[in-house]
Amino acid sequence: MDLVMGAMGNLAPKLLQLLRDEYKLQKGLKEKVQSVSDELVHVNALLREVAEAPWDQLDEQVKIWLDQLREKSYDMEDILDVVTQFF
Repeated sequence: MDLVMGAMGNLAPKLLQLLRDEYKLQKGLKEKVQSVSDELVHVNALLREVAEAPWDQLDEQVKIWLDQLREKSYDMEDILDVVTQFF
């Protein structure tokens, strides 16, 4: 499952933690962070479904998309880790 999911499972909770903590976010930023977090929850649900399918039965385009998404999820997690160190 990690092969498909990458760090996606960690991203939404980390974004929500930013919202829960009483950071002084600029007006409008809080809504954008919530919007991104909501989208990540939906993507995470889709990835869970895809992760249940055998890898050799996935379309080649889906495999490419999953690889790219997994790498981007690790990048996003690194960025969130850096940002949360400053709060």
